[in-house]
Amino acid sequence: MDFEIATRKLKSEQSKLRSNRFSKRKPSLSATAQKQAKDQKKKEEQRRKEASHKRTVKEGMEKYVRHCERLLGVSSLGGGGGPHAESAVAAALSFPAGKGLRSIKVDPAKVYTQGTTLTATSIWGDGDKITLSPSVLAKLSEKEHGGFGSGSPLTFRVGIVNEDYTFPSSSAMKQKMEDLWNKVTSAEEINEDGESDDDDEEEEDDYTLAYKEELKHRYTSYTHATVVEFTQEDGFVGLPSPVASALLSSDCNIPTTRTVDPSSSAAATEEEDDANMVVEMEQDKTPGHLAWGAFDIPRGKIEI
Repeated sequence: MDFEIATRKLKSEQSKLRSNRFSKRKPSLSATAQKQAKDQKKKEEQRRKEASHKRTVKEGMEKYVRHCERLLGVSSLGGGGGPHAESAVAAALSFPAGKGLRSIKVDPAKVYTQGTTLTATSIWGDGDKITLSPSVLAKLSEKEHGGFGSGSPLTFRVGIVNEDYTFPSSSAMKQKMEDLWNKVTSAEEINEDGESDDDDEEEEDDYTLAYKEELKHRYTSYTHATVVEFTQEDGFVGLPSPVASALLSSDCNIPTTRTVDPSSSAAATEEEDDANMVVEMEQDKTPGHLAWGAFDIPRGKIEI
């Protein structure tokens, strides 16, 4: 009988002991969980803050480019996207945590005013006057571009797009982006254009310097031209020799080609072709008229 009482007493004491150990351990587990939750909340807050900084910088750079284009009078000739649009829009903007400024991806198709891409053909002309199609003239009329119809000639940017281009590429634009990142992360005042207030006092040439430097990376080569006439076939742009030479003056080994008169006989010998071309060249060199095979032109697409 005494043995049974002693056994029950021992079990009771062991049960209390286990209960005491569990009750002492429970606050310890709770404190660990609270610390983990606190650390997780802090990390999430840091990620949200960093993501907010990146969005601010990205939007600020986009606004800077658009502001430069407004100052320079750049307007769109495209129909909803340039050569970068399809690839760049398809690529999602990703902001990997912990990489800061380096992880900001800016979509070129959303930054720049988009042009239209055309195939080059050679035309006669000694100056910078290109030929465009009547459909381009219709677009200009519909959009009422600044200067159109006022007697002032429109100037077109004529360029060979760098297919490997990413924004930013120039040292000037990278520096501007880094400066903006530093301002955002140090909680300095940023105005609606994404720039500090003292930037408004800069001269136009200084303000647009980074934009102009970036264009040298966006294009393999580019130049500017006016239009001699809107009589070109749709999908083509007529380049005179000076404009074609300017585009091909880059050290990037741009592929070239020479146009061939489709009306020439397929059975004609090479000598006959050369003789016919010489006759044609001697007969008609009116500016704006086609100059079949007269000089090298870029083989790829041209952005206007």
